[in-house]
Amino acid sequence: MAIVEDGVRNDSEEDNEIEVYVEEDDADQDSDDSDDDDEEVSERKVLDLESQIADDPYNYNAHVELIQTLWSLSELDKWRFAFDRFQQTMLLRPEHWLLRLQTEETLAHSAQSIEFMADLFNQASYDCYSIPILNLWCSWAMSIGTEDGRAQIEEVLKRAGSDPFSGKLFWEARLELEKTKLQSLGEDHPDLKSQKQHVLWVLEEVVSRPLLRGDEGWQPFEEMALELKDQTYVDKVKKQHEAALEYLHKITPFEDKLLIMEDPAEKAQIYLEYIELVKELSKQDKYLECDSNSILRVLYERATTQCATGEVLHDLLFEYAKHSQQNSSRMTTRRVLEACVRRCPSKHTFWTLKMQQAEHEEADFDEIKSILEIALSKGMESYLQAESLWMSYLEFCRRRTDFDKESDVDRLRRTFRLAWDSLGETWGSEANDCELPLFWAHVEYKRMKDPKQGKEIFEEIFKYGENITLCKYWEPLLQLESERGAGVEGGAGEQRLRELHRRAMRCVRDYPPTIARLWQNFERLYGHLDNVTQCAKLSNDKVKEWRKNYHAMRDKMTGGAQKGKPVQNKKTKFDDKKKIKDKQQLGKGKRKSGDEDGEGSGVKRRKESEMDVEVKVKENDTGGVKRSLDEDKEVKDNKRQRTDSSSSGPLSAGREACTLFVSNLDFKVNEQNLRDKLSEFGDIVSLRVKAGVKAFGGSICYCQYKTAESVEEAIKHDRTPLDGRPMFLSKYSVNKSKSFKYATTAERNKLFVRNLPYDKCTKEDLTKVFDKYGTLKDVRIVTFKDGKPKGLAYIEYEDEASASEALKQTDGLQLGDRKLQVAVSEPPPKPNTAPTPTLGQAKRDAAGGMRRTQLSSFIPSVLQKPSTSKASNGQDNGHEDKKPLTNTDFRNMLLNK
Repeated sequence: MAIVEDGVRNDSEEDNEIEVYVEEDDADQDSDDSDDDDEEVSERKVLDLESQIADDPYNYNAHVELIQTLWSLSELDKWRFAFDRFQQTMLLRPEHWLLRLQTEETLAHSAQSIEFMADLFNQASYDCYSIPILNLWCSWAMSIGTEDGRAQIEEVLKRAGSDPFSGKLFWEARLELEKTKLQSLGEDHPDLKSQKQHVLWVLEEVVSRPLLRGDEGWQPFEEMALELKDQTYVDKVKKQHEAALEYLHKITPFEDKLLIMEDPAEKAQIYLEYIELVKELSKQDKYLECDSNSILRVLYERATTQCATGEVLHDLLFEYAKHSQQNSSRMTTRRVLEACVRRCPSKHTFWTLKMQQAEHEEADFDEIKSILEIALSKGMESYLQAESLWMSYLEFCRRRTDFDKESDVDRLRRTFRLAWDSLGETWGSEANDCELPLFWAHVEYKRMKDPKQGKEIFEEIFKYGENITLCKYWEPLLQLESERGAGVEGGAGEQRLRELHRRAMRCVRDYPPTIARLWQNFERLYGHLDNVTQCAKLSNDKVKEWRKNYHAMRDKMTGGAQKGKPVQNKKTKFDDKKKIKDKQQLGKGKRKSGDEDGEGSGVKRRKESEMDVEVKVKENDTGGVKRSLDEDKEVKDNKRQRTDSSSSGPLSAGREACTLFVSNLDFKVNEQNLRDKLSEFGDIVSLRVKAGVKAFGGSICYCQYKTAESVEEAIKHDRTPLDGRPMFLSKYSVNKSKSFKYATTAERNKLFVRNLPYDKCTKEDLTKVFDKYGTLKDVRIVTFKDGKPKGLAYIEYEDEASASEALKQTDGLQLGDRKLQVAVSEPPPKPNTAPTPTLGQAKRDAAGGMRRTQLSSFIPSVLQKPSTSKASNGQDNGHEDKKPLTNTDFRNMLLNK
């Protein structure tokens, strides 16, 4: 500051320059301080993100944010370490693999980096099938030299060269590489002819495969083929080319559908149909040169990357692995299995296939053991998956065990113990009912010839849970003990085995008949009369008690206890048949006297007059069931009484106010989970679930609380997810009037957001984007009934100014791989939905009853058409009004009288 003052006082040019210099230095110092502050903030953020990842290693967003932060700090080694850990922990998305590869490519300048980059590209191909990544692989391969580049492009062609949609891009890269080398050779070079053969081979592959725009390669191929080969060769390839074009024509509709389809489930279905078509085409001889097996591999890669999740993903990958094992080389099969375990690591299926493949290739013991260890580190999704994984490994260990070597036997026993204990520690009580010790016990009895050790294993099994009461454990124990010769007549072994059967009969509760059969067979072979009698008595008593309990439980579950109650006022088929028979007898025979004639005709006239009355009543009735006048009056009186009793009094009104209506539940909803969720809002009096109501797109529920306040509290949590589906919560109303709870007019403080990426359709992600412009009142994600997002959302602010500012800043904003479309919430006016009769549409009764046209199927068609013939009495009708038809008229028409 003193220097500046001197400069002003002396008014010299030098001092003015010094003054400027000092000020700039101060500005640089401020900038350095700011940079230091930013660096400190980033370092604290790194520590925070590391802590989050330590708590939850599968937090994908935390990994991504950590990598971005480390890059901003220029910490290359830490950035690579974070990326490697990220990749080892979970499956990376294509965009993050592309970021890693693009960055590493710019840093790769040495010969050693070629192997490193090639390994990275291979790892990326295990995680996903991405055209941008494959394009980057090709461009990098062309920059590293001819020989190394050819090998790398060959790897790309193995993975995507048969892709009907994009494969030609990679063949063009290979062609460009071969042409570049050809141009570098002189006319007298000894490799000139062989290099031309390389170019011709690439052109032949292009025209012989069903590739989009593959026909563009025919002319250059033909020119070079005529130069190097003869016309016979050209004609042969021409035939293959025409078959490829026909093949392409058959599969193009599926490629067109996949281009416009966005819904993952629908896209998965198209891929399944596409795969079935290619399998059918592969069986036809004329398409043998189209390489359908490679096309199938590409389709499986694309399907499992783009659209499949859950069981669909597992099934597709399983088909992919089996297809590869049957039709591909060992190297390709290993690569496919590696991709399967990367994309579906929590199921045992692909780890088992990988161990079996390694065993088939005669890999050493430690290599297969390492596959198991990696699988266990990934974690299985359920106990059954973990048990199946261990069982596969134990089966391998048994096959590699030489039972004459004590060291091999000890290793197998240690592995069984490790597997059983590991499942128990990881899964707790779920591991009580375990198949591994059964396998172990059989190995001890059958292969190791150590029944004492096998018996001890069964005794240990009986200590856990309810195993001692289960027949599945006692039955093999009794059979194994019997097979080892313990039942020699009159010996101590016979008595021990008899006591074992008796103990089993006492303990087993789930299915005693099996134990009873085994014991009775044993006593038939070895027992005396007293033994047989005692066995029969104990077995019969136990089975009788079990059957009694079983039937009681079945009746309780199926409601069979209601069967004994008498049913009143219920018409039987016998009554209906008796009434029909009486009517037929009444109409049969000749009338013998005037009294009989009068009585019979009177009865018939009464019936006809009742029919006339019923027809007239039917014309004004809004229901669909025909009744006599007395029955109709009685039913109406009963209905009126029920309606009055149900609608009168405060009790009904209070019950309605305390009832919550829940819809959009899963078709197989777990009632206990539903009860636990709804009980969070208040005390539940009753819960009634109707499962699988198609009209509601799922199950529905009526939940009655103690207070109406609980219903209000529950409605605040509308769209709360349950088992992956949002629950639709609303007040129950007997009037069933439909109402829309959101405004149908413009709301200036609410924004309507479209074109959201599906992976960003969460309240947390949208809150991060929009809360910086003002205080948010609500963020509502629009979903399908199954809970999957539609890519739409409503963002509601406390005031209009915040919404206006957010609209300016976020409309067109890039979020993920999409640009947002933001507008003020202003739903279009709904059209008039009043019912209007249209051509071909039946009119509905004013009271909302059954359509009269629904009865037309019961009326003869001849009566539904206007008659132009003369009446039965020979007179022309002359007018449209007809006399109501009677029972006699209908009977005469049916009998053609």
